[in-house]
Amino acid sequence: MPTFQVNVIRWKMMDTFQSTLKFQNIGFRQTTDSLGHEKVVRVAFILLDHFSLTTLSTAMDALATGNLISSHTIYKVSTYSLQGGLVESDIGVALSSERLVPETFNSDAVIVVGGQRVRLSANPLLRRVLKKSATGKGIVAGVWNAAFYLADAGLLDHQGSACHTDSCALMNEYFPQVKIATADFVFEHRRGTCSSASSALDMTLAIMQELGSRGDAGLTSEIRRVHQPKTVQNSETGITVVPKSIPRPLNIALSLMENHIEAPMEIEEIASQVGVSRRQLERRFARYLNAAPNRYYLELRLTRARQLIVQSDRSLTDVALATGFVSYPHFYKRFKDLFGLPPMTFRDNYYSDDCGSAGRYAIAANF
Repeated sequence: MPTFQVNVIRWKMMDTFQSTLKFQNIGFRQTTDSLGHEKVVRVAFILLDHFSLTTLSTAMDALATGNLISSHTIYKVSTYSLQGGLVESDIGVALSSERLVPETFNSDAVIVVGGQRVRLSANPLLRRVLKKSATGKGIVAGVWNAAFYLADAGLLDHQGSACHTDSCALMNEYFPQVKIATADFVFEHRRGTCSSASSALDMTLAIMQELGSRGDAGLTSEIRRVHQPKTVQNSETGITVVPKSIPRPLNIALSLMENHIEAPMEIEEIASQVGVSRRQLERRFARYLNAAPNRYYLELRLTRARQLIVQSDRSLTDVALATGFVSYPHFYKRFKDLFGLPPMTFRDNYYSDDCGSAGRYAIAANF
């Protein structure tokens, strides 16, 4: 193979994350290639009087995290109410909202936010908005007891629905054609319902998976990792340890890598301590982590470097040494390969109001 072709292949292999760590880092790759080409998804929250603030924040936080870690989809959020202006939540905190006007209302997904203290009664204006939003590929959802309003609009007939236990009797009485599910949330036929604040995340992730770009594969699982960590984190590195479902030797190898970020171990030594051959270790890394051990180790160290750059004021030379790079030029090149910008520019852009994660990925809302 010609030398030029070999170099091209090596460059392509270095220009992005390959291992499963890519989902922790994809939103931090700061290039200008895709700016302006993202898929914009408009999500409207309709706030009922005394809505559950916890439920709203759970759903909105999932969308905000999606904006942070997705390079393909941007979620633009707005809040509405029947009367407009300030709407009081269940804990007395008021949020601003736009007045709901059916003629001008337009959104990809509509989520009606109910709550324990929300009084349920049919509303012709809300019914009209929900029916309009449900046409075509529009998604309509209700949280807590807001399934009542989807049922009132005829959007849940003969399909499953989740609602808070305190509202089930009312739903059965007024809408016997709606099947009340025992599940905490239901999402089918582009209709979503959930029974409480704790299940709002699951429903929101289902909506995001339906509306997001194909390039967002793995996004919802990464958001769940952020908001519902089921894996153990190393207290020193803060890097997630892979779940125990993978083979025990591989788990041991990952722990060795995470505990030796500053002074990286040789792969042969790791394999020896694990008790397998290097070839066996390479096969397991390829199968479960989509990368060779050396490549995964490099991405692990650069993930740690990214965390230190944006979460501390340590000098970049210190960051390089703390993540096992013997020279700053080597660190500079590898970091730029994976994140698209030199370390210093990356840090400056991250905290910039005009670009980077602080500005570019902040969720768009009207309050």
